[in-house]
Amino acid sequence: MTRSAIFARDGYRCVYCGTVHDAQDLSIDHVQPQTRGGDGSPGNVVTACRSCNTRKGARSLASFLAEEPSARRNFFTWARYVWPRHLRAVAEELARRGVVDAPSELVEGVRRLRSSEAIAQLLAEQSDQDTEEEER
Repeated sequence: MTRSAIFARDGYRCVYCGTVHDAQDLSIDHVQPQTRGGDGSPGNVVTACRSCNTRKGARSLASFLAEEPSARRNFFTWARYVWPRHLRAVAEELARRGVVDAPSELVEGVRRLRSSEAIAQLLAEQSDQDTEEEER
């Protein structure tokens, strides 16, 4: 796929900040970096604005998402075309890092999920539960 086709596929929306941009303000980001065995296939690339891609830098996706909760929510909401195996790997790494609560439940739940929207819903439910507990 060409860069312009990937931008169009993702609706010119950065998967990290969720904002729609002009094509000249966008870049391609690899979910699994090529330096770590990732490829340029459509299921391993996402649209990112230059600002978010610069902020992410050379960190792993899980590391970046662990430090930026809004980017984490946006990624699992907007990265609709990422291969399920990559989505599961990122969610499992977030659980291992303790970023998401109830890691065994999350990991098992994510293994059964096949879309980023379903994972985003699971993370939103967990976030709502955390908020309710904090309010008590």
